[in-house]
Amino acid sequence: MENFSNKEIDLSSLPNYETVDFHPISSQYLKKVLVEFGILLLIALTTIAGLYFYQIDTWYIYSGIVIFALFFGFKLWNNIKMQEEYAYAVREKDVLYRRGYLINRTTVVPFNRIQHATISRGILDKFFGIATLNIFTAGGSGSDIQIPGLEPELAVRLKESLAKKISEDER
Repeated sequence: MENFSNKEIDLSSLPNYETVDFHPISSQYLKKVLVEFGILLLIALTTIAGLYFYQIDTWYIYSGIVIFALFFGFKLWNNIKMQEEYAYAVREKDVLYRRGYLINRTTVVPFNRIQHATISRGILDKFFGIATLNIFTAGGSGSDIQIPGLEPELAVRLKESLAKKISEDER
């Protein structure tokens, strides 16, 4: 019977993802998000106008305006700050995706865990000329990484590159 061994790893020898050159996503993504934000704001203003039209107590209307203003002000600020932080990188053995400004998150997915990748484009994505790359891993119920705001040609190249890496790992 073999002797079990589980030696400690020198933590300084581990790769450091913070030194990777991340690529930002397209600024068109912020435009798309702002259009979605504008549509939501229009719905909120229509709701407030409806309350005013039906002569609901003005206290409710003013309270609603304050709540909507705070919510939409934070959401606008959040969208602009998030755009600055979205970034991705493809290394020799994995894909990295970074997002967040108050709470930074970096997801690292090794190629040998990737099952498949898809590209999605909604109506606004097509209008702004962007796409989202969805990367699925083994055991996940949904995509583990969604990289929005990529140029469609780049998304296709990344997807094909991932497919090539996956097939190389299966050999």
